[in-house]
Amino acid sequence: MTGTYTLIIIQTVLILVAAYFTFKLIQLKTDNIWLTSGVILYFFLLFGRYSAFGTDVNLAIMSACFVPVFLYFFEIKKYIFAFIIVILSLFSRENMPLWFISIFLVLILLHWKDKKAVLYSFAGIFISVVYFILLFKIFIPANETPGVEYVLFNYSALGSSPGEAISYIIQHPFKSVQMFFVNHLDNPEYNRVKLEFYIVYLVSGGFVLLFRPKYLIWFIPIVAQKVLNDDPFRWGLATYYSVEVVHWSLRRYFLALTSLKSAKLKKYLVVALCILTAGMTVHKMDSSNHEIPWTFYKSKIKFYDKSFYETTFDIRKVNHLLELIPKYAKVSSSNAFTPHLAQRQFIYFFPTVNDADYIIFSLLDNNYLMSETENDKHRNIYLNSPDWEIIGKEYPVILLKKKTQKSLQNQIQTKTIYKSDTLTCNFENIEGTKNHILFSNGTKADTISHLRHNFYRSDSSSLCLTPADPYSHGIFINDINKIERIEIIVWYLGSFNNVFIVIDNKKNLYQKSDQPETSDENGWKKIVLTTTLLENQKLSSTIVYLGMQAVNRFILMICKLLLNNFETA
Repeated sequence: MTGTYTLIIIQTVLILVAAYFTFKLIQLKTDNIWLTSGVILYFFLLFGRYSAFGTDVNLAIMSACFVPVFLYFFEIKKYIFAFIIVILSLFSRENMPLWFISIFLVLILLHWKDKKAVLYSFAGIFISVVYFILLFKIFIPANETPGVEYVLFNYSALGSSPGEAISYIIQHPFKSVQMFFVNHLDNPEYNRVKLEFYIVYLVSGGFVLLFRPKYLIWFIPIVAQKVLNDDPFRWGLATYYSVEVVHWSLRRYFLALTSLKSAKLKKYLVVALCILTAGMTVHKMDSSNHEIPWTFYKSKIKFYDKSFYETTFDIRKVNHLLELIPKYAKVSSSNAFTPHLAQRQFIYFFPTVNDADYIIFSLLDNNYLMSETENDKHRNIYLNSPDWEIIGKEYPVILLKKKTQKSLQNQIQTKTIYKSDTLTCNFENIEGTKNHILFSNGTKADTISHLRHNFYRSDSSSLCLTPADPYSHGIFINDINKIERIEIIVWYLGSFNNVFIVIDNKKNLYQKSDQPETSDENGWKKIVLTTTLLENQKLSSTIVYLGMQAVNRFILMICKLLLNNFETA
């Protein structure tokens, strides 16, 4: 009845249920209005709640919602109801047995004088351990996709198995503790991700535990599962990977506050907790304030920004585009369209294509697991592939269909709807009267004063930038109103990585290239800048230029300037 909205409705209801039982759990411990009201407010202020919302629907979010319900029934000694929730939780996601093992251990510490509670906790540990073994020894292997093995243990820094990990921790306790805080992978891009996570949750309430340090120990299993993993996305704030910490924070922080004797101190700390958390959440809702900005979608999280309520395409027209995809066809789709195509047997998250017959994506969409540059590369592969044809376009949304043998045979007779102009400049074509260096179409690329003959990649000359003259001539794009995509490729010779390409329209577009992506046998490095233009960015003031940020001299040469236009045949 609710179609593709069913799961998001279920998830929202579960979140509200979790909020209610979190309130009830704190209410069991205190009748302080500041604490009982504050915990509800705090529940919806934590940034981890909003980063999880940005992933739409996920089992990790729904599974976490069972925990406060279980804890409430356990605390009021309704053990039968509590264990019904445990069973539901265990079936919800594969990591829940590990989570409940740590939960029951904490409950034993909290209720060690209550023999019945301790007995039930040990029973819970036994059930969780047995189910965990059955799950990964029998259930998951029996249901694995052929050729795709489920990888459970993803902690190579500790060992190749849980047994090796325990042995490593015992033999190297200091190194194990160090890995809680430092990047244990080779990629320096993630050096500050763990630190960012700790700072956010220290400011967002962790300081409360300074008053009751014993509560810190309960975070160790959850945090260890997160920051010791080989996947750096799990270390920080990205997507739903903080949801376990969010649910633990709620209870631990406010339970710590309930144990304080001063009513005024409780009040002031609750107010401080909520204000600081709200401030940190607002700060982190802007992706530019993240260590890994490309893992966050401001338009899906920042609900007080107008971009949250806007779309980059005409929804009505794109819905008509989606109707061109047959009901039972295999589809590869970017995240914006996957929910509307999900009710079929085969659907893949682009750029995974496999045996799909159709691909649909927006030129402005991004797979959160990749950088913007990587996303562009994958889109270009299929836009330029002879095996795929564009059958529909509502800018910036493109629908492609895999060509059949018949369509490949008739390709010559088919009108193309994807047009590309390639302009090249090897700095050899010079207009003698004006001393201008020209592109292959006669457009001015630069002036002869920037030309040098002592270094070159082809023929006998190249463009030279120096510290005294660090920028090239601005290149204007003719007929830019007809262009929807620009790709600039530059090769340069130099010892540093401080050369860049810029496209700028002086109003609402400024984009700068990333680090070099490759180099040749002679030391020339390649940098690429790819830009998809929105309609309001197609201004006559748009220029492309090259620059440098170093004290050394760099020799550069533009190889290609690709201008793409998608036109319906």
